[in-house]
Amino acid sequence: MTTLRIGSFDLERIDKAWMLIIGLTLFRLIYIGFAPVTAQEAYYWLYSQHPALSYVDHPPLVGYSILLGTTLFGDNGYGIKFMAVIWSLLTNILLYQTARRALADHSDSEAKNTAFLAVVLFNLTLFANIFAVIQQPDPALLFFWLLVLYFIQEFRITARPRNFIFAGIALGFGLLSKYTAVAILPGILIALLIDKKLRKSLLTPYPYLAMDVAVVVFTPVVVWNWQHDWVSFLMQFSQRAKEATGGRTIHIGYFLQLIATQLAMLTPLVFVLFVKSCITMSSGWRTQRPARLHFLSGVFLIIGFTLISLTSKVKFHWLLPGYLGAIVAIALLIQNSNPFRTKWFSRGAWLSVGLVATFYILFIVPGFQIVQVNNWSGWKGFTHQIVDLQKKLGGKDKVFIFTDSHKTAAYITLYSPTHQRAYAHDIVGSFAKQLSMWELPQTLNGMDALYVSTQPQLSPPAKKLLGRYFDEVTLAATFTYPLLAIGDDSMRRIYCFLAKNYRLEPR
Repeated sequence: MTTLRIGSFDLERIDKAWMLIIGLTLFRLIYIGFAPVTAQEAYYWLYSQHPALSYVDHPPLVGYSILLGTTLFGDNGYGIKFMAVIWSLLTNILLYQTARRALADHSDSEAKNTAFLAVVLFNLTLFANIFAVIQQPDPALLFFWLLVLYFIQEFRITARPRNFIFAGIALGFGLLSKYTAVAILPGILIALLIDKKLRKSLLTPYPYLAMDVAVVVFTPVVVWNWQHDWVSFLMQFSQRAKEATGGRTIHIGYFLQLIATQLAMLTPLVFVLFVKSCITMSSGWRTQRPARLHFLSGVFLIIGFTLISLTSKVKFHWLLPGYLGAIVAIALLIQNSNPFRTKWFSRGAWLSVGLVATFYILFIVPGFQIVQVNNWSGWKGFTHQIVDLQKKLGGKDKVFIFTDSHKTAAYITLYSPTHQRAYAHDIVGSFAKQLSMWELPQTLNGMDALYVSTQPQLSPPAKKLLGRYFDEVTLAATFTYPLLAIGDDSMRRIYCFLAKNYRLEPR
């Protein structure tokens, strides 16, 4: 603890974990004023411009989060990212309280030290820092995932059944963040079954009432999908499930790729501690009761996607919520060894700090790119050039803009001076994710268009498709943006094609 003195006054002793959390939050609130807007953030910003019960790609909470931030700070990068910092703050506070409550029957100092260790481990991971400054569905998901775990733990400690209801509410909001929230249920169920203190709760109505409450909170997403032919459910649970499980041939490369990304996201220190915790929990699960619930909460998500990676590609962030409980479990397992005084922990922690600092630095370097890991640089300048070209061709009343990507369309809409609507392949009757849900204005009929593409030439299928909607398509301009590239082209290029005389109905 630290005593804060002002003049002759001794203020309340401030816990070192709170100092860390507050310091990180203040840093991140300053940092997002300089951080670039990623393509996904620009796309989710479009959600906030069209409030709805849900959206094609994800449930609505990411859109509402951005709406709150932009209402406070405007339609800019700071407004878009603001709630990512707040979700991170809330997650850190909840993580501290969860780890502290896990040792409710220990001394207060021991519980606080363990909670501090959990907060340190979390913030030594790369993913905790990425999702603290980049707005995605994941920052809110991480908070509500942990909140479900917290209330189940509270039931274990207090035996108060109302905590099941609170857990159900938290699960509902987790599902409003991202469908992945449902993956916490198998681990919670197993934890209830193997714990004598919790097993009897399954004979009461409260766990089932909790599920009902979660469904009620999730109802807006169901209603929206019902109104839109179940498009989101079909895409997430049918199309993507097919992509994830459709492979039959073992691809060790996919598995190694996943391991590499998880090593990076956790950083080597936490990755090694996670592996060690898996071994410890496997051999001593009967004796490690305080850590068991937390460890089990995410293990099915992690194991499930790891198995899928043997045959199909798995995105790095799909596993991340499962590590929250594991981090609490790790803190509980090693809290007696005083890891802060050991060389291996100190060296691993400094390596993690270096990796996290490298992320923060490189993310704000304009144009820096490793292979293709940078989709955000240059789009503000590109947009101004595209709008200037549009003005030369008659202005937005005579020429509209559409692109070959829903993300490019989002960037142009965000960065154009009047936030003029840019379209994607919904213009030519193709699926463009959320953009396809918004009706095309009749006033577009007969207008010319600027088609913005990352491809220098139209492929034969693209020529054929555009030819059904336009009389003529010719290259009008090429714009470039220099990149500090490693292992890739040092120049980002976009190509603007002039498409004449658009027709809403294809010929």
